[in-house]
Amino acid sequence: MAVLFVNACMREESRTERIARAWLESRGDEFDELDLGRMDVSPLDADSIVAYNQAVASADYAHPMFDVAKQFAAAEEILIAAPVWNYAIPAKLHDYLELVCSQGVTFDMAEDGSYVSLCHAKRLTFVTTAGGPLPQGTDDHAFGYLRTLSDAFWHIPDVQCVYADSLDMLGVDVDEKIEAAIERAAL
Repeated sequence: MAVLFVNACMREESRTERIARAWLESRGDEFDELDLGRMDVSPLDADSIVAYNQAVASADYAHPMFDVAKQFAAAEEILIAAPVWNYAIPAKLHDYLELVCSQGVTFDMAEDGSYVSLCHAKRLTFVTTAGGPLPQGTDDHAFGYLRTLSDAFWHIPDVQCVYADSLDMLGVDVDEKIEAAIERAAL
């Protein structure tokens, strides 16, 4: 698989998805798309965490909950598209990432306690939009979270963010901001 497109855009005519699709089109690569808005992706709960821990302990990843992690680990490049809602990623994307962070599938631990990546991806691009300004630094619970996971678990060397923010502010030319993000995405 060349590119894995993780689509966490829940709205019809999503501004975020518009940028992501332009990114995909500019690349011309084949891609596999996961439409999280239409998938049954659930967070680990009291029952599923037991099954998860037993599978990890026995290195038996046949359970379907590991399918998204296997797909993520096999991808050569990853595009994640999600709006920033309330200064963070949508819950459905968080639930997906919880399953992707599967020890023995996307990462493992060395004897010294450090994380070893089992992912093939050399690049992860996060495409996002926000109605207001995107937070920076320690308040960034969207791209900052993805970058932390990439650095810590997956060791993806090229992690970038393409965005258009402040789209709901009075007087903003939304199309102009989106087109500028599409131009940056094509680089």
